[in-house]
Amino acid sequence: MNPRPPPPNAGSTSIGQLLRRAFGGVVALVFLMGVAGLVTTVPPFVAINAPLNDLLRTRSSSAIVRTLLFDGQQGLNGYLLTGQDTERTSYLMARRDYPAAEARLRDVTIDDTYALVETLTTEATRWWALADQQIDSMPSTRPSTAEIAREREQFARVESAYRALDLRLLQKISEINRINNVLTAVVLAVLAITTALAGWFAIRIGNSATRRITRPLGQVLEAVARLGRGEREVRVTLGGAPTEIEEVAAAVNTAAVEGDRERRTFDAFQEHSAAVRHHLSRGEAVAAAAQVLGDLLGADHVVIRLPPDPDGEPEPEIWSGAGATGDPTPLACAPVDWDASQPGKAVVRDVRQAPPGPMTDALHAAAARRVIEVTFGEGGTATGQLTVVRQRGRGAWRPYEVHLAGVFAADLARILTHAKLFERAHELLARMREVDATKMELLRTVSHELRTPLTSVAGYLEVLIDREAGPLNAAQERMLGVIDQNVVRLRRLIEDLLMVSRIEAGRLALSHDLLDLSALVRTACTEIQPAAHKAGVAVTCDVDEPMTIRGDREHLDRVLLQVLANAVKFTGSGGTVTLAARISGPNAVLVVRDTGIGIPAADLPHLFTRFFRATNAVRQAIPGTGLGLTIVSTVVEQHGGTVTIDSEEGVGTTATIVLPIAGPADDDATPAHRTDMHEYSSA
Repeated sequence: MNPRPPPPNAGSTSIGQLLRRAFGGVVALVFLMGVAGLVTTVPPFVAINAPLNDLLRTRSSSAIVRTLLFDGQQGLNGYLLTGQDTERTSYLMARRDYPAAEARLRDVTIDDTYALVETLTTEATRWWALADQQIDSMPSTRPSTAEIAREREQFARVESAYRALDLRLLQKISEINRINNVLTAVVLAVLAITTALAGWFAIRIGNSATRRITRPLGQVLEAVARLGRGEREVRVTLGGAPTEIEEVAAAVNTAAVEGDRERRTFDAFQEHSAAVRHHLSRGEAVAAAAQVLGDLLGADHVVIRLPPDPDGEPEPEIWSGAGATGDPTPLACAPVDWDASQPGKAVVRDVRQAPPGPMTDALHAAAARRVIEVTFGEGGTATGQLTVVRQRGRGAWRPYEVHLAGVFAADLARILTHAKLFERAHELLARMREVDATKMELLRTVSHELRTPLTSVAGYLEVLIDREAGPLNAAQERMLGVIDQNVVRLRRLIEDLLMVSRIEAGRLALSHDLLDLSALVRTACTEIQPAAHKAGVAVTCDVDEPMTIRGDREHLDRVLLQVLANAVKFTGSGGTVTLAARISGPNAVLVVRDTGIGIPAADLPHLFTRFFRATNAVRQAIPGTGLGLTIVSTVVEQHGGTVTIDSEEGVGTTATIVLPIAGPADDDATPAHRTDMHEYSSA
């Protein structure tokens, strides 16, 4: 099909002319029918409405009179029965309001019911007189039975008069409603006839217009629907259609062609934009972005400028298409006020209308005619400026091309931000690794250097304590005992530091011997007893038999002593520490429970972090390095087990260690295999 329909005939009629003629007649008919309906129906309705309103007002007023009479009788009867003042007050309030209600009833009464109203008011006046006599005689003299009977007979006559009045009012209202129903039926008939005539005339117009409007318009709609379903090659061809429909068909064809071009451009944009995102270097990302945008938009020049950063001022990126004239270098070097620049939408500039200045001169040097400019960035801060040049003799920028440039610039801002963060992250990671390596090397060096003098101190201290250098008095023995304790603490600290350094370096060596875990637990309980006795803490041990595991005796012994030592250290005098070892399925479960100071809930997630100490331990100045649980968790994990800590501050702490039990295959393994050594990485 042709992309555009043939031009409309010179003598063709427009849709506007057809519709003006047809609907002009319809409007005239509707107007005439409406006027006729109003003339024939409004006066009768007005004539009926006035007497109906009078009757309704009369009935409403009579109802008020009856209500006051009923309230008065209720108050009178209640007062006669109970003698309470509240009942008398109710009667008096009704008696007070009645004259105004009676006057209102007389004012709204129509001629046909005047006699009945007079009868009602006369009987009511007589009843009020009898009721007043009874009210006035109370409470000194109660009315006789005969007086009460006369009062009630009179009230019955009042009710009879009211019913007669109300019945007459209802009869007259019914008569008016019947007349109103007849008039309504007439009005509906007139409206039905008017509507039928207007509908018949509209159908004739519709049938006439269908041949000139509906058929070609249906062709256009079908083409639009097919285009909407993705049939991109569909075009509309018409002949003899109204002028507007032919113009719509031409617009549909033009939109289809532009839509194809736009879809192809955006498909290519998605593909190339994804490729640009893969660049983690800002320079590579900017170069790829300039080339992609230039190819997609068919530009002659693309210039991308970035603001200065702490590393210096980045070089602008320049891309020029094949056959492009002019020099975009002055445009790339033009000054930009980055402090005043704000990210925004893409804007189009016509160089012919640009004011004189360095930027306009730079655009002329690039032979620019129409330019798309975008300042892009994130968070309100400009991170770059994009300029796309189309030279003289080229078409104007299409709206979707301007939109695409804005979208691409925003995408480029995110890409540059991510690339910058990636570069900084790599730099930071490299520095952190360097610092960590230096720290661990320093830790290993200091620990090794401290061992040599500490060994010498421990040796001479042992000579002194054994009195090989001569006798000691009591004071000297106490001093040497304190020195010995601190030497032991210092040796443990050095061993912990060396252990952590081996863990961090991935050089923690573990053997895989078959071990009796029960014996290890008993040994640890025995070794901790002196420290527990000194601290006034009772330590109990409950162990199942047997529990065979595969692991490193030295390191597991260190784990058990560390957990028990922590429990004793953080339990005050008079407290208890219990160690229970049980077999649970394929695992051995060790539970160490104490009644110590506990651990704050906020500190529990950080317990296995090296050098971390609970806040309450720091406040109470309890000595420690914060390395023990780090070593414990690492050794247990390297044995295929787990460590969990449950604690409540002020109540106590429970440490649970789970280790896999050796199976039959482990028992059959050769001794060489069981004593094989491996190095595990803490990563």
